[in-house]
Amino acid sequence: MCAATQSVGCGRTVSRHGDAGQAERCAAVSAKKRASVQPLSGLDAAFVYLEAAGTPMHVGGLMLLDRPKVGRAGFTAHLRAHLAQRLPKAKALRRILQPAPFAMDHPHWVDATDFDLDQHLSTHHLPKPGSEAQLLAVVARLHAKPLDRSRPLWELHVIEGLADGSVAVFALLHHALLDGQGAVALARVLLDIAPGVPIPAHTAHPRPVPSVPRKASAYARVSSALLGLPQSLRDAWSAAPQMIESLRDSVMLAPRTPFNVQVGPARRVAIGSVPFADVRRIAKHFAVSTNDVVMALCGAALRDYLLRRKALPRTSLVAAMPISLRANGDSEANNQVSMAQCALRTEIADPVERLQAIAQSTRRIKQQVGLLRGLIPTDFPGLAAPLWASGLSRVWASGHLAEKLPALANLVISNVPGSPVPLYLAGARMRASFPISIVTHGLALNITVQSYAGQLDIGIVSDRDAVRNPAIVLHGIEHAVQVLLGKIDP
Repeated sequence: MCAATQSVGCGRTVSRHGDAGQAERCAAVSAKKRASVQPLSGLDAAFVYLEAAGTPMHVGGLMLLDRPKVGRAGFTAHLRAHLAQRLPKAKALRRILQPAPFAMDHPHWVDATDFDLDQHLSTHHLPKPGSEAQLLAVVARLHAKPLDRSRPLWELHVIEGLADGSVAVFALLHHALLDGQGAVALARVLLDIAPGVPIPAHTAHPRPVPSVPRKASAYARVSSALLGLPQSLRDAWSAAPQMIESLRDSVMLAPRTPFNVQVGPARRVAIGSVPFADVRRIAKHFAVSTNDVVMALCGAALRDYLLRRKALPRTSLVAAMPISLRANGDSEANNQVSMAQCALRTEIADPVERLQAIAQSTRRIKQQVGLLRGLIPTDFPGLAAPLWASGLSRVWASGHLAEKLPALANLVISNVPGSPVPLYLAGARMRASFPISIVTHGLALNITVQSYAGQLDIGIVSDRDAVRNPAIVLHGIEHAVQVLLGKIDP
């Protein structure tokens, strides 16, 4: 190249004595492109690798809306216009996964260059009579299908034809994008506190600036991992005895139940609500937390379900309970969550004694989470992770290891705080918001509750063959509320 020319970031060669402004603009474009590439953390990427086991790793939310007041174009068209206006503020919904070079690092998020909203929004019409059972059959079918990784990993399904004239919207979002608390933050962009009135944004707490930029190139990250591998192995070897001893003291083994099985491709879904005021009243009377009450309600329902099937273990069922690690005001689109074990004390027959025993268990959970947080990193090295982590997931599935190895939990129970006031989607009042979460091999049942506008909305999802009628568990939760209320006012 002659001395009078130089190469610039956008791939063009310009004269040094010519358009210097053009060179600066091209360099700015290159910097913007580099900034738009965001590597997944180890925890975020884990939800991608786990899909190699054949279990979709997206979460769902079923929103029931009052009859929308829209014109002839219909609610889907109205919702599309709403999304087109709001999506520029929800950057996470415009990202696609990009594999690292030679699968030597975690995947990266990159901004989609050809984003098409119509690929993410679809409409379904229920045949008459438009019952809840028909609605849940559609939801279960949609929830069982993996999301298309060539697009941003989310979908919205409008379901019309319900008997009461309401409209359902089923949202699907890959767990690699964000956790439950992050999903609530993202919903703040799309939902309103009144028709056309967005939810006011909270002031986010300042985040510490890392000493090493996370948005380094994939090649730099791989090189760094390779150079640091010997020391990492030495550190892991020296820490192994202490780690094993600590885990031995803090980790429980769960008894075998019908829920600890290999899951198939089909799902079952149940939804329902209980008054949040009843849950708070129970918590206040017995001097426990509302989360303690939630766990006790689930424990009561599961105890009754297994007793009727002569399958109740002598020792307590153990729930895997997600614990959010997010700081207040942190709405970053990623996963910041740990997992704790909670004994549901299903071996105790008396409901009040069981509630108090659960409360004692949850008091120890903070200590357990603090211990495991230091032992189990949430951002493990990405060196060849797409190969070995996905390979382990395939071995886990093909070998039916969930049915052969000791179980650490029997199911997942999650309690997500939501809005205390009614919200609106594209002008339609949201009547209820049911969380629909994930089942995987060895954990074929998931119960997630979310507070919303004075009620606890409950979503239960199961493997079709493990729990054919999860509504039985739902009714057990509703009955358990009345039992505990009866202990207050006999």
